[in-house]
Amino acid sequence: MIAFKKLPLSYQFAILLSGLACIAALSGYLIGSSVYVSETRNQARTVADMVDNFGQWATRYRGVWVKDDPRDPRLEVGSFLEREASSTQGGDSTTAPSAAAFHRKNPALVQRELSDITMASPAKAKFRMTSDRFMNPNNAPSEFDKVAMGVIRDSGASEYSEVRGGQLLYARRLIADKGCLKCHGAPASAPAAVTALYPGPQGYGYEEGKLAGVISVAIPLEFSFTSFIQRFDAQVWAALATVGLGVVGLLVFIRQQVIVPVRSVRAFALAASSSEPGAKIEKVEFIESEHTSANEIHELNTAVKAMHTSIDYLYRKMIKR
Repeated sequence: MIAFKKLPLSYQFAILLSGLACIAALSGYLIGSSVYVSETRNQARTVADMVDNFGQWATRYRGVWVKDDPRDPRLEVGSFLEREASSTQGGDSTTAPSAAAFHRKNPALVQRELSDITMASPAKAKFRMTSDRFMNPNNAPSEFDKVAMGVIRDSGASEYSEVRGGQLLYARRLIADKGCLKCHGAPASAPAAVTALYPGPQGYGYEEGKLAGVISVAIPLEFSFTSFIQRFDAQVWAALATVGLGVVGLLVFIRQQVIVPVRSVRAFALAASSSEPGAKIEKVEFIESEHTSANEIHELNTAVKAMHTSIDYLYRKMIKR
């Protein structure tokens, strides 16, 4: 600190302004990072809304019926709850009818398959539906999911999120309704297709109105200083240019109104201290009627000149004696 105080005022101002600029840049980066995380959290909420809305759409029709095609071996129906035989005509009138069937997938199964497609896609936002009472081992909750369900269950909150491993992890609560109890209530009342795959007891015992699980969303955080700069548009650059011009104007003002006048007063004081008693020294006067100015530098200059005049007067008076 002592070494800093010994530096010229111009250096001190430059160092202080540089420090303030660094602090402003760091603050801007931290604010930008916070805004980015907030925006990412809103994206996760949008994904959860999409999953909710899709589930409600499927619930409206008590699930989705999928028709297989025996002529296309690549078509896989996957898991289903019910199967209803049908008959479909071949590609032309000479082709014999081939057996086909409709397969019903309940809303939760449809949402899970949508999650599987999303997880396998190049999309950045991934989601899954999980529970601490899961049926499918592949759908077991992660450590974050367990923490989220615990917090939601204890606090009654509707959501929970945190940043972990370079990702924004978000969880939206799922409340068990009557539709859920058809498969996840008592094993004895569950559809045969469900109990055949998951004989229990895991995945059963849901209670209507209680927490059933969460929609878990993961979105990678790709915020860096470079990406922060790349987000600047023309208005931001114009604002930064305006701030830069303001800083330059402030430096010019400080130089012209503080540093240069102080140097002039210093030069006069040094000249007065090293001159012969009674010698005439050109005095500095910044403005007319300087003694009436409220400017501290003008007051300092007036005081230095008055002190020199007093010393000179005393010297002359001593000589006359």
